[in-house]
Amino acid sequence: MPLMQILAGSTQLTRADRFAVARSALSGILLVLAGVLVGWLCIGTPLVNAFVPHGRPSVAETATGVVAWGFAIIVPAAFLIIGVARIAAIIDTAANMRPRTVTSRLAKALGPEYVGVTGLIIPGGRRLHEMILGPFGILVLAIVPPPNITRHVGSRWEIRDDRGRWLPIEAPLDRASRDAERVRGWLASDDRDFVVRVYAAIVTDDKTVERTPACAVVAPAELAAWIAAMPAQRGLNEERRERLAEAIAEVAAQS
Repeated sequence: MPLMQILAGSTQLTRADRFAVARSALSGILLVLAGVLVGWLCIGTPLVNAFVPHGRPSVAETATGVVAWGFAIIVPAAFLIIGVARIAAIIDTAANMRPRTVTSRLAKALGPEYVGVTGLIIPGGRRLHEMILGPFGILVLAIVPPPNITRHVGSRWEIRDDRGRWLPIEAPLDRASRDAERVRGWLASDDRDFVVRVYAAIVTDDKTVERTPACAVVAPAELAAWIAAMPAQRGLNEERRERLAEAIAEVAAQS
């Protein structure tokens, strides 16, 4: 059975994202190197031994020796632990920043009358995570950050950065709704003899996320069946879908 066509636009990270990852990775490496260097200076050289009392030391000399050995053990270990933790955190963050798409799985479940689009930058500069064109019209899918680095209460969403700080982000449901509005505006700006219906949805297993009047919430396992069950738009025939697919492919080639 022929599979759904997939058009891929830009999926690269922004320059700011790459700079933030590189900066955090560099700081972690420097901390590890500092731990190794301080450890070598304390253990591999006579530096610490110069503070260790010999013979019958006084109370002050004994205290100085304890402090010196404490420094030689604690400081290098602290640098190493913090550096390794920073590197592990940035690796996890970088992995989570990779675009995660569902269109590759949908391609095996939907037929050739559907077209999936990823990383599309529409006129105006807005980047769409994913979009599906089908007999029903157009479905805009917004990205949902991984649950291990996000939290939300109602419409307020936050994401944890590599330093453990919680920063506010645009709610995925709001983003999907706004993206759908921008797609409507983009398509309406063209001289067409029909108006395409545009829907918005996010895909997540998080049952605490509630749908809104403007955005649906669908579980990944149910997405293909949900799309296939969407009612066909009257007037959006095969010829018009092909013209839409050509217009989208032209924009995707420039993304």
